[in-house]
Amino acid sequence: MDIRNLTSKELAKYIQFTKTAQSITRNEMIKHFEQCADFGFNAAMVPMYYISLGKKILERTGVKVATFIGFGTGHETIRAKILLMQECIDLGADEVDYQPNMSAFLSGEYNFFEEETQSLLEVSKSIVIKPMLELGLILKLEEKIKAIKILDLAGVKWIKNSSGAPSGGGPATVSDIRLLRENVRPECKVKASGKVNSFEKMVELFDAGAELVGSSNGIEIVKKTMAKDSKY
Repeated sequence: MDIRNLTSKELAKYIQFTKTAQSITRNEMIKHFEQCADFGFNAAMVPMYYISLGKKILERTGVKVATFIGFGTGHETIRAKILLMQECIDLGADEVDYQPNMSAFLSGEYNFFEEETQSLLEVSKSIVIKPMLELGLILKLEEKIKAIKILDLAGVKWIKNSSGAPSGGGPATVSDIRLLRENVRPECKVKASGKVNSFEKMVELFDAGAELVGSSNGIEIVKKTMAKDSKY
């Protein structure tokens, strides 16, 4: 999709506006949800603690509430991740991004890596889940492709290049997004995360095959297109 000609309202539908800082306050989170509604973003990506608040504020706005588990490490056991996933679902989350156990993959424990994803898919049939594959942690190209293929063949409907966490796989790059797009099923969609901080960067990533981005700079990205929306 060429997003260059989208209006600001159309562009916002492809951005999950993110607010995840540990220092966030309730009032700041309320403002975040209100901004998500005002701009019409695809979703508000927020910590699990604020799912219920988001569902109340965003009711009937068409904006989804998305959250995440295992952010930045993914070291939790499969059972722990299942319980966290179920809690997100019970709270009303529309989507959950989860951190696969990269330590297991890097240790060659490929069966565990696959089992983890299959277990989470089984418990989350009612919502969309997206593995945050930290491609930046995998050094060899053939190993990157192997990790992608394991998740894709497990049946994920979305896949991400990174969590965007400082200790994770780093920023979204054109090469990583293209690698994902070229190695997953046509029906599996690609979300880009990590330093997606400008309209120009989002265009590059969509050209490479992304269909959604996560960004804490959502408002700045959308405002880039507002000038051309005006008739004056």
